Amino acid sequence: MAVVGAVVTLSAIGIVVWEALQPAAPPALSARIVAVEATAAGHVATIRVQNDGDDTAAAVEVEGVLGDQTATASLDYVPRHGHAEAYLRFDADPRTATVSVKGWSAP
Repeated sequence: MAVVGAVVTLSAIGIVVWEALQPAAPPALSARIVAVEATAAGHVATIRVQNDGDDTAAAVEVEGVLGDQTATASLDYVPRHGHAEAYLRFDADPRTATVSVKGWSAP
């Protein structure tokens, strides 16, 4: 059991050291519409913001444009190698809307 404990401990230390020596990559954010729902107040688009980067992004600003209508949302954070969802409201069906990430900050 002592050998198993030593192997697990050394492996954990090795992983932490290896991660610390890797160069940091900034957030790599992308946005896309994953669902649309009609409501009494208009159409609501569910936006998935994907972060393929190695750093977490905070205060992520998302924008959707459909014709002359622009909708925006803000996400507190999007974790590294993860995703978060935002919701944008439009008057018309937003399946053809253009969505993008406009900016973020370091946490």
